[in-house]
Amino acid sequence: MDPRLSNPTFNSVLFCIVAVWTTTGTYPAAAVEVYTSSEMFVENGTTGTLKCWFKSTEVISSQASLSWSFIPEGSPDSTGVPIFYYSGGKAFPDNPQFKPRVEWAGDLNKKDASIRVTRMQFWDNGTYSCDVKNPPDISGKPSLTKLRVVMKEFPQETSPRKTEEYCLRTVA
Repeated sequence: MDPRLSNPTFNSVLFCIVAVWTTTGTYPAAAVEVYTSSEMFVENGTTGTLKCWFKSTEVISSQASLSWSFIPEGSPDSTGVPIFYYSGGKAFPDNPQFKPRVEWAGDLNKKDASIRVTRMQFWDNGTYSCDVKNPPDISGKPSLTKLRVVMKEFPQETSPRKTEEYCLRTVA
């Protein structure tokens, strides 16, 4: 048997070290867990809300921040270009392609880091990355959403004559 484990002084010191370590917060930072839908579809010309939510072990602080990046479809770049940053209660749209069309849609106190992009176009197809930091929860990895802009479908015209023909066919 190890003589240190039977030594009451050693056990008391070890207990004190563990107690101080856990109560003073000198343990490694926890990770922020970030979540998005894996894929979404938005009609051309409409507004798309890119949903992002997160879990943090810490109370949301005034130092919390988030960023969104965009990787165009077919791009060899795996890091993406920044399109939106939020910190200190202020939104900072970035990137000329998105700046006039991106807006804050979340609420950090509700752990929502969503944004809206208006007038979605086909060149907006690609992968969007949401990353959240809530010090001291600063580690963690971004979550990705693959977005597809699709043709806007227009409702077919329905005339009284077509409705009458349909009703006659289904009754017969």
